[in-house]
Amino acid sequence: MKKIGKNLSRALCIIIYFIILFFAYTRMNLDRLAQDIQVFSGAFLILGILALEKAYKKDSGEVAITGIELLVLSIHSLSIMHMITLLKYDFKSYMLISSGIVVIYYVLKVIIIYTKDKKEYLKGLSDISKIVKEDEPIKKEAKKRNKNEKEKEETDELESTKENQSKETNNTEIKQNKDSKIKTNSKRKQAKKVNESKNKEKPKPKPKTKAKSNKKVIEDKTEKQSKETKTETKKKKIENVEEKTKNEKRKKSSSVKTKKVEKEVKEND
Repeated sequence: MKKIGKNLSRALCIIIYFIILFFAYTRMNLDRLAQDIQVFSGAFLILGILALEKAYKKDSGEVAITGIELLVLSIHSLSIMHMITLLKYDFKSYMLISSGIVVIYYVLKVIIIYTKDKKEYLKGLSDISKIVKEDEPIKKEAKKRNKNEKEKEETDELESTKENQSKETNNTEIKQNKDSKIKTNSKRKQAKKVNESKNKEKPKPKPKTKAKSNKKVIEDKTEKQSKETKTETKKKKIENVEEKTKNEKRKKSSSVKTKKVEKEVKEND
């Protein structure tokens, strides 16, 4: 609401300014009126520049808009005398049109500001309602939690009973398995005892004599000796064959030499 009041007051000030100029036009000379209008336009221009600097420093859009409005008003005040003298436009009609434009502008501006403020106010109410709604589900959730806790307790009791039953069944099965193992072990022990008694009743085999072991030792020695003799004979045969081959090679080489000597003798003859 403060913004709306400020804008309405600005609109009233501008309209009063136009009314002052209208009465001055009827009662003053044009030269004096032109000087006064120039003074007003210069003042509006300085105020607009200061407002723009302030808006730049504070980074506020509202102050920037007021600065632009003051600059437009200064330009409008400078254009009044040009419109009258050059274009020969009626002063009264020009001031009425300009005042009407100012009123329309500020009315639209006030409407826009009012709608924005209303939207923000409604958003605040919606946020409050959301907070209230968020508080209500907390109560509902508390009730649901109590129900869920009761259900969990019931399920836990059922699960505990089932676990106890399963443990009892497992214990009975374990006992049965132990009894069966004990029975099987007792049967095995009885069978072992029976087998031992039978083995005791059977006559033990007589131990073998040492003569047989001595015979085996002698046979092993003879086999080793025969193998050694065979290997020696093979070595001797191989050596004889090598000597024969060497002798044959020597004979061949001597025969070749004799032939060469005979050939040389014949050639000399």
